Amino acid sequence: MNEQRCACAHCSCTVDANAVQRDGKLYCCEACASGHRNAEPCRMQDCNCGKKPGESAVDNALDETFPASDPISP
Repeated sequence: MNEQRCACAHCSCTVDANAVQRDGKLYCCEACASGHRNAEPCRMQDCNCGKKPGESAVDNALDETFPASDPISP
């Protein structure tokens, strides 16, 4: 069987009989088809494509890219 993936760039879902077609592409749900415009979650609870990273993810990334032990450049 040939499963088709949702056209949402960050989605890992496959499309089924309930697929939403927009601009010639198939999406698993209306939220993915609209690009998660209003931060709607994907219809599949296991998928995180509509979620945006929180402040803790930003803080963690900053910690990983600029360790306090690095010397300051002259």
